[in-house]
Amino acid sequence: MTEPNHRLPTHVVPSRYELELEPDLDTATFRGSVRIDVEILEATDEIVCNAADLEIHTASIQLAHGDRRRIVPDVRADPDTERLHLTTGTDVPKGAAHLELSFTGVLNDRLKGFYRSTFTDDDGTAHTIATTQFQSTDARRAFPCWDEPAWKATFATTLVVDDDLLA
Repeated sequence: MTEPNHRLPTHVVPSRYELELEPDLDTATFRGSVRIDVEILEATDEIVCNAADLEIHTASIQLAHGDRRRIVPDVRADPDTERLHLTTGTDVPKGAAHLELSFTGVLNDRLKGFYRSTFTDDDGTAHTIATTQFQSTDARRAFPCWDEPAWKATFATTLVVDDDLLA
């Protein structure tokens, strides 16, 4: 019997994330979008990244070279492996591309990913906060990504909050 591969395929390499997250503390949910700059090392009809406990609303692949076409893939989440499969039906050529995804999730109470917690201030007032724990493979609970420790990339992050809150 063959041992399943627990690592992501290495033919698509992320280099930069532009991430926007908008928590809603009242409903314990969040919405977000991410643009991921990737290098496709060999033509492929499937891009696989990590995602867990997220609902994907839109996904596209924008080629950054040649005809610069936009491809709308079929999206399939696999909760057992915590992977997101973006399947195109035709090969995406090697070279630079941008993945764009929009999604929603739950601010969980499990101290993983993007979650909610509480604290009591000096006056004894309880407050709810949204916070993160991404180490080592829990960023996938906040946004689709390559979050295994071997993958490295830069980030530009925007947090959208109500005017009466601090971020």
